[in-house]
Amino acid sequence: MKIAYILPSLRNQGPIIVVKNIVDYLVEWGVEVDVFYFDDFPSAMYFNCPVKKISMKTCIDFEQYDIVHSHCLRPDMYVAKWKKKLNRAKLVSTLHQDTYRSFRYQYNFVLSYLFTKYWCFIQSKFDAIVSISEQLRETYEGCIKAPITTIYNGCVINMDGEGNNEIIRSILEVKKEYKILGTYAFVTSRKGLEQVIKVLPYLQEYVFIIIGEGPNIKELKLLSQKLHISDRVLFFSYQKNPCNYLPYFDVYVMPSYSEGFGLAMVEAALAKRAIVCSDIPSFHEIFRDNEVCFFTLKDVKSLKKAIVNAYENRNIMGELAYERAYNHFTTQRMAENHLGYYQKLLRT
Repeated sequence: MKIAYILPSLRNQGPIIVVKNIVDYLVEWGVEVDVFYFDDFPSAMYFNCPVKKISMKTCIDFEQYDIVHSHCLRPDMYVAKWKKKLNRAKLVSTLHQDTYRSFRYQYNFVLSYLFTKYWCFIQSKFDAIVSISEQLRETYEGCIKAPITTIYNGCVINMDGEGNNEIIRSILEVKKEYKILGTYAFVTSRKGLEQVIKVLPYLQEYVFIIIGEGPNIKELKLLSQKLHISDRVLFFSYQKNPCNYLPYFDVYVMPSYSEGFGLAMVEAALAKRAIVCSDIPSFHEIFRDNEVCFFTLKDVKSLKKAIVNAYENRNIMGELAYERAYNHFTTQRMAENHLGYYQKLLRT
């Protein structure tokens, strides 16, 4: 079997991390893999297979592949554009997020609807779609005219001890006086981080640490200043391996309004951190009520209660979350499920 993955970039974030983790195992198991991408980024992720930059104007030699698996909109558009050149490969795409909701945080209703219809139209040209949750599959199976199968994401944490010393010192300093709430993400309004800032005036003994960059950072800083808690909301820039800082968090928070799969939350679970997360369907697919503390979106009292409960029971909840993540959401299990699905496609 020979597989081509087509990616928007090699940037260290969500879908790209997922593909890298799959590729690591496939190559180890003797599967031939090539990775193609469009955009260059500093600190690109390393893939242990041939990697080549492409453009929409150039067609790769598809005939040498059994599976062509694209991730995100532009790669999907690329495959659809050159589909006539693909005579033998099975074409696969992945639903990484609730497409409409993701667009809705960037555009108005009309544009979000049109962009979603267009992407669903593009994905309907594929032989198969992988959904990262049952909730996404159920939402889009009537919109995408291709069979959709759920394969959950998986992750591995590599706390290599190479965290930024200045950041570690800052965290340790505030930890002397405060309890630590922490998160890391590409910071957009969809992540819902303002909810944690809004609850901090009612949690005087807590500090909130945000690691990452994104278009919502300025707004969050202004909000923390408005609420007079800017000394208890600490912002640190993008870190290549943010899981290095998980051991310093007392509670990991993931207050997203919408997520396809809570990959960072699973990383926190593998680090045995207590977790507070929003009460959305995709998160309920990952963890049970006794393994994390759910809260009702935009409900300050609910969030406050969840944070206090998670902190007070952080050791047992960290263990329960770890057990769940280790048994169900590792990178090896994810890679095994993808390989099995590819083999099934090739038999049909």
